[in-house]
Amino acid sequence: MNASRIIAIALAVGATLWVVSGMFAGEGDSATTDGPDGATVSQPAEALPAVRVMTSTAQEHVDYLHLSGRTEAVIKVDIKAETAARVTEVAVEKGNRVEKGDVLIRLATEDRTARLERARALVEQRKLENDASESLAQKDYRSKTGVAESKALLEEARSDLKVIEVELANTVIRAPFSGLVEDRQAEIGDLVAVGDIVATVIDSDPILVVGHVPEHSIGMIEPGQLALAHLLDGTEREGMVRYTSRMSDAATRTFRVEIEIANPDYRIPDGMTAELQVPIGTKRAHPVPPSVLTLNDAGQLGVRGVVDDHVVFYPVDLQGGNRDSVWVGDLPDQIELIVVGHDWVREGVHVTVSRLDPADVAKNPANAVAN
Repeated sequence: MNASRIIAIALAVGATLWVVSGMFAGEGDSATTDGPDGATVSQPAEALPAVRVMTSTAQEHVDYLHLSGRTEAVIKVDIKAETAARVTEVAVEKGNRVEKGDVLIRLATEDRTARLERARALVEQRKLENDASESLAQKDYRSKTGVAESKALLEEARSDLKVIEVELANTVIRAPFSGLVEDRQAEIGDLVAVGDIVATVIDSDPILVVGHVPEHSIGMIEPGQLALAHLLDGTEREGMVRYTSRMSDAATRTFRVEIEIANPDYRIPDGMTAELQVPIGTKRAHPVPPSVLTLNDAGQLGVRGVVDDHVVFYPVDLQGGNRDSVWVGDLPDQIELIVVGHDWVREGVHVTVSRLDPADVAKNPANAVAN
């Protein structure tokens, strides 16, 4: 046998032994675990994933119905001229606060004062004529038809007097209620006709926050319930439900709900966006850091926990919260919740577990989870 053939055989035997040795070595370095669908998941025995967990227990908490809304003045009225005349005085400006009865606009009286005096004189004349007619009738010097005629003339004169008094009073346009002058359309010198808008006055104390409730939730809200409004400027105001519509909007199939909020300083304007929270009962749920929320392969929102050192996924019902803690329902009363490492493991995987103190997480969720 020549040298080249001996070398080739030696190399082939060596390669075969190397492959076989690798296969036997792999059998001792791996571990298996059951996956979420019952299939076997293989893991290296010396490199189990490490997660940190805390014991989470369900608690009773107030459940809120969350709505988007906007503020509305409780009264908004366009003040209109009730007689035709020229504007001679403007007593208010936009943004002025007025009390009921304050003068807004004065119109020219023109010949109305003279007509008023003439109407008063005619009433006096008709009254004397009627008195004389009744006196003569008592002495049978005047017929009943004559008395009726003089009385009718007196009432006609009185009616004409009332008309001119009302017309003259309408030359002074006053605020019908206390509020703010939102707009003033009339200027000095303008000629206004009957029905022309001269000013817009609003009353925004109290102010309303109006939202629209889906038809499946309207039964949860009744007048008298407390509510909390988060305004777009960052302020929060407490209020009370004063009205719920009994008829839905034909286009959106939602129901109008009005929350009444005190606004004595008129600081809350009409038309500001607001978020409403209306308490509708209590539920059992877990308060957890927002960072533990995740999605599974099917796109379900949930959290991951540990049972017997294996990862499980729990779908959840998100029930509100804030940036530090959220309430999640549809969970067992107590779970071992993964707070660190939940995004790096999948269901069924065997993990190494270390525990966090729930009290530390409650005090400062961000730092506890980060550490």
